[in-house]
Amino acid sequence: MENTEIILSISSAALGLLITTVTFLSRFIKSAKAKKAAENLVKICNVIITFIEEAEGYLNYNGEEKKQYVMTKTNQYAIDNKIKYNAEIVSNKIDEFVALTQQVNKRTKNYNYFNQHIQEI
Repeated sequence: MENTEIILSISSAALGLLITTVTFLSRFIKSAKAKKAAENLVKICNVIITFIEEAEGYLNYNGEEKKQYVMTKTNQYAIDNKIKYNAEIVSNKIDEFVALTQQVNKRTKNYNYFNQHIQEI
């Protein structure tokens, strides 16, 4: 009877330790994957900005052609660096960055226009 109690006591402690270990490992792996995905997204966003700047140098391209250029270059970067590429996310990020730059440029133009007129007065 004592042996049975000892075996049950040890096996319940071992089972608790096993469950705790499996839970910890699964959460750690999910966290590591999420961290890697976030780091890759930051890398992709940084190169998107660089490729947008390059595309702006092509004066004979329209907006859609420039966007396709940026998407193609970003896809190639992802392939070269073994990063998972999601065209929808990249497209949305390009649109966000372009909208932001247009908004900033609009403010700068309005500011310059305002300063010119004040100097004339």
